[in-house]
Amino acid sequence: MSENTLSKKDFNTLSDELNEALLEAQFDLNRDGKGPLLVIISGNDMAGKAEVIYRFYEWLDNRYLNTRAYHLPEGIDKRMPRMWRYWRTLPSSGEIGFYLGSWYHQPLMDYSRGTLSFAEFEQQMQDILRFEQMLVNEGVVLVKLWLQLSNDNVRLQLSKSEVKKALDSVSMREWGDFSAQDYEKVREASHAMIQLSSSPGAEWQRVPSQDPYYRDIQIGRLILDALRNQPQPAESLPLPRSWIPSNEDLLGQLDYSARLEKDDYKTQLDKYQKQLKSLVTHPDFAKLSLLLVFEGSDAAGKGGAIRRVSQCLDPRQMRVHGTRAPTEEERRQPYLMRFWKRIPAPGKIVIFDRSYYGRVLVERVEGFCTTADWQRAYGEINDFERQLLEADTVIIKFWLAIDQDEQLARFKERDASPLKRYKLTDEDWRNRDKWPAYHDAANDMLSFTNSKLAPWNLIAANDKRHARIQVLKAICEHLRQRLK
Repeated sequence: MSENTLSKKDFNTLSDELNEALLEAQFDLNRDGKGPLLVIISGNDMAGKAEVIYRFYEWLDNRYLNTRAYHLPEGIDKRMPRMWRYWRTLPSSGEIGFYLGSWYHQPLMDYSRGTLSFAEFEQQMQDILRFEQMLVNEGVVLVKLWLQLSNDNVRLQLSKSEVKKALDSVSMREWGDFSAQDYEKVREASHAMIQLSSSPGAEWQRVPSQDPYYRDIQIGRLILDALRNQPQPAESLPLPRSWIPSNEDLLGQLDYSARLEKDDYKTQLDKYQKQLKSLVTHPDFAKLSLLLVFEGSDAAGKGGAIRRVSQCLDPRQMRVHGTRAPTEEERRQPYLMRFWKRIPAPGKIVIFDRSYYGRVLVERVEGFCTTADWQRAYGEINDFERQLLEADTVIIKFWLAIDQDEQLARFKERDASPLKRYKLTDEDWRNRDKWPAYHDAANDMLSFTNSKLAPWNLIAANDKRHARIQVLKAICEHLRQRLK
């Protein structure tokens, strides 16, 4: 029998052994809540991509399988950041996911058709590499398969009628009615893709697919190996770089004595709330989305500032998300996943009362993540925000800052008020004892995640009225610039 083929008898023997081993490994994955294992399947339309999925639905417990087949983006997907639809559908821990038409399909098709330059294609591959590396760092096991036919140019060897007959039997066609010459461009593009987007923990593996029996056994073995060999714990991963903290004390430069008298506050509050309402009802705002991020010291007045923003907005247009400690399930997912699910759609407003910056603040200071995790997170957050900006999301970030004396006074006021006592917890007092560590973490965050298009607005908030007006004023000014 020729190389890369199996007889039906040999396949049945190997299949029984492999089936048992795969089921046991799948059970262990689900029981231990590890993973997930994500299998990316790409290749020639006639290589049997969908048929591979059918085989694994025979071999595995389909209660813990998560299969997605993606076409080119349509509708809302076209207006959202490119990776949004993939983030929203990542399999849960303990599951095995199969992706057909993954995040590689669109850039590969665009480059093959000549609508994407090589430089643009290369940049998208770099973006994908960083995305996949983040998944791997967060415990996702990636298996990337390119199903390869003989020389991967089988269509060039068939007549037009033979190609049509072969394609009519294919369960899933990603490439549509590409001609043989067009497919040659796909073949060349795929080689470039594999070279540009293989990295440790996310390597492409070519699987000879001329014979379906051989193909399925090989893929089964690769998946079994991935299930049995989980990635190393995050604690043992190398640090992303030698850590050099920021040498800027940005919070120390604020004027905490800034005040606003009550009458002046009322006048300006009415003025800026009317301006904000007018700006978000402007016809051109429908082309944008708005993300407001609020961070700051405990008791700095984030909730009060958010209420002054939200009370002048149409609740159908706006969502406020109070970010709490992640659930047990969320802790087993990539930490940005729950925030990707909450980003604003075009014409909508989302407000984060605390946010994804928790990774470099409370998680860093309290040791809820590893040193490698929070040191990598600055780059991961900058990537996240860049993707939102490229999809016409306006990002406005606020750090509300108070000094230690003002915080103590507000804690005591809360403790004495029946209506505010619920806001004060033992955790707040413990965090106060770590003021210097939080101060340093905030300065690093402000320095390393500040950008021209997503800048931090540092607000001295010892006086609540002053802080609320500064917040409203900054939002109006930023939106006014974008709507010119």
